[in-house]
Amino acid sequence: MNRFFLRSSGLAALAAATVLLPLTSYAEDFSGQTVLKSALSVDGMKHTVTLPLYRGTHNGATVWYIITDASDSSEAKRLNVVYSPNLANIGDGALQHVTKSADGYVFAGVPTFSNRRTYIPSKSGFPPTSAKPGSVGDANYSPFVRADGVPGVLNAPIVASGEGNFDVTSHTNTEDRVVAIDAKAKTVTLVLARGFVDGKPVNYLSTDASDPVAATVERATYAPKLKLANAAAVIPIGVVIEGPRSPGNGQGLAFLALDTPLEKPVTPSNAASIGSPFNVLSLAPNPANLYAPNGYSPLWDVRVLPKGRATQIKDFATFAASGPKPAGFVVNCPVIAFE
Repeated sequence: MNRFFLRSSGLAALAAATVLLPLTSYAEDFSGQTVLKSALSVDGMKHTVTLPLYRGTHNGATVWYIITDASDSSEAKRLNVVYSPNLANIGDGALQHVTKSADGYVFAGVPTFSNRRTYIPSKSGFPPTSAKPGSVGDANYSPFVRADGVPGVLNAPIVASGEGNFDVTSHTNTEDRVVAIDAKAKTVTLVLARGFVDGKPVNYLSTDASDPVAATVERATYAPKLKLANAAAVIPIGVVIEGPRSPGNGQGLAFLALDTPLEKPVTPSNAASIGSPFNVLSLAPNPANLYAPNGYSPLWDVRVLPKGRATQIKDFATFAASGPKPAGFVVNCPVIAFE
């Protein structure tokens, strides 16, 4: 196990002067496979999802957020989001309380998007020489909220701030996965991550991480408050460090660092080329019965495997049997659709 990973809970670095290999798109049409029913569209070629956008405020300033999960089944049905009952166990330490006003939810904590995401690579691709997330939550920020008059817990990550002129190229007022945002139409488009569950390709968002290096690599918000999440609210996700690197068969942090444009910001023009480490999820919502509890949670306890196989690991049983170790951080990665 790489000691840097366990000590700082960071993720892979990007090597300099690398040749980018083409990325494979598994599917163009997700018809019938989308588990987040509020999604307006899922683009299998560009690896993006377009979601409803909600307006809120913090200290009188406008923020914009999405909703992907609810711990209460009736609220999940009302919002057309994923039913995630385990989120009810997250604990007050990892939550924030929001109140209602005429301008929407009033948040106690928010991310700052003005930081420039930077990633300085090492020759090996892992670990990074340094990494700095572009989005950083304050001490009160959590994407998991309790709202006045709303039952249960909502997964409501803030993805932008301000009244307009949204920056989707250098992301000075948007999260690093945002490639389009329309405040008037109340829609936002974000780049998806890709992975596997039970042998099947799956698409998910990566919106928050409790570790700054992980947040940098995931193009997510560093949310320190998530470190306080109760274990009963999280489920495991598998991350390979060194895995296969051939086109169409890549997996792991070395693949992400050396063969995809990890150091570059996401833009509308390069969204299709943004890579994934093809992580292995232990569970996903059941599209045949979305409102039956099955233990799913969008909050994942990261497990790392130093060396994978010559081919992609596509199921968690195989990953778990290979001897992974806990990384010491959690990530908020709501599942969107199967491919």
